[in-house]
Amino acid sequence: MIRVGQVRGAFGVAGAVKVESLTDHADRLRPGAELWLAGELRRVEWSSPRPEGAVLKLSGVEDRTQAGLQVGRYLEVPLSDAKPLPAGAWYHHQLLGLSVRSESGRDLGQIADVLEGPANDVWVARAGRDEQLVPATKDAVLEVDLERREVVVADWLLAEDA
Repeated sequence: MIRVGQVRGAFGVAGAVKVESLTDHADRLRPGAELWLAGELRRVEWSSPRPEGAVLKLSGVEDRTQAGLQVGRYLEVPLSDAKPLPAGAWYHHQLLGLSVRSESGRDLGQIADVLEGPANDVWVARAGRDEQLVPATKDAVLEVDLERREVVVADWLLAEDA
């Protein structure tokens, strides 16, 4: 499944929810769209765009109490419905498990998590108990090769304070 939104709160009394968008494809949150919420297929009955996402009325969520129970849950679509991304962009699930090494060859483990930040995502490379946080920026991530399942990051990320 691919996460396309996260419920952030109830809206009104008729079961609508405030959703933070996690997709670049606005049509995912439009009326008629089918989304999975907590393992159940829901249809968007109506939506109202907002700068940070949208307010949605989902089928099966009929009142404010039910809407409130959805807070923190993700709206998802099947992986088979994934839309192509532009060059230099990846779905989170494509990154998880990729080997990470520095440009000088130091093994940093594998990507274990992707943290979404306001400016950029941060990839968590883990080798045993050691973790390296990698900002997903052009100057930090030098190469992502999905076929080789490898990420190369800049050496400056490993510089330690004196």
